[in-house]
Amino acid sequence: MGQVRGLWGDRVWAWVVRVWWAALPFTAGPMLADGLHETAAAWRSTASVGLWVLWGVVLVGSLLVHPATLVIVRLAVPAAVVALVWAGRQGADWGEVALVAAVTAAVAAVALSAPVGHVFVNGISYGDEVRLLLRPPALLLAGPVPVAAAITVGGTVSGPLLLAAEHWAIGVAVAVAGGAMAVVGARSLHSLTRRWLVFVPAGVVLHDHLAVQDPVLLRRRAVAGFGPAQRESEALDLTQGAAGLILELTMNQPITLSPPTKRKSSNRRQEEGTSTPPLSPPTKRKSSNREVQAGAVLIAPSRPGQTITLARKRQLA
Repeated sequence: MGQVRGLWGDRVWAWVVRVWWAALPFTAGPMLADGLHETAAAWRSTASVGLWVLWGVVLVGSLLVHPATLVIVRLAVPAAVVALVWAGRQGADWGEVALVAAVTAAVAAVALSAPVGHVFVNGISYGDEVRLLLRPPALLLAGPVPVAAAITVGGTVSGPLLLAAEHWAIGVAVAVAGGAMAVVGARSLHSLTRRWLVFVPAGVVLHDHLAVQDPVLLRRRAVAGFGPAQRESEALDLTQGAAGLILELTMNQPITLSPPTKRKSSNRRQEEGTSTPPLSPPTKRKSSNREVQAGAVLIAPSRPGQTITLARKRQLA
């Protein structure tokens, strides 16, 4: 029952994002129209059509809970803040723009929160399983993730806008290159929404392409402990350098793990002392002969408190 109440509480936050996005044509629409008023007719028409298409796609996506649509929502809501700031600089009433932009920024923070992520990734859960996102490596959050988000959004909109402004040569080049970069950026961001700790009836599954080559099932009888990690823990670190509270999962006997196959560039980084992998989508990997024995592992779920609660309810702690 507690798990059901928690899920409904998470859905409230998801509905905050949906309702605010549905209301954007009435709250931000007039300001964006004012910002577009002084632009060329072709550019204004292209931007207006693009904004309506974007609004409709994101609205539908927000109602279809899935890791892929989570990426769409988390890209679009912060991008709306940027669009509003642009509108203020183009002549819209800056006082009104600042208010709506501030509220939209708060909604963007909600869209990026763990409860909203929990709702979307569990849109593909089966039966009694519960999926918990794993936190991304801190170094990725500090640079590559925002850059990938900017490239994805910019690559999508820059080409059509340049063509509307009759910059034909550069517009075509940017549309092709920007589109390709947007696809790569979106796939990279989507890969981070597919890193889970999954509670299933038989136990718990570690599904993390950055840490292990294949998903690992730890059956209930094999788990000896589940709780906050000690500072001096000697457990195998599978957190990939994530910040925040780290949990330690202890087994009754050592298990065998297969780390993912690394590219040469990744091996070079490891030799230099950096263990954080590049921001890249999961790819098909050849089987690796390199295996690791571990009696305990460190993990970094996005909601460590809820993780421990679920582990106790399922007799894993």
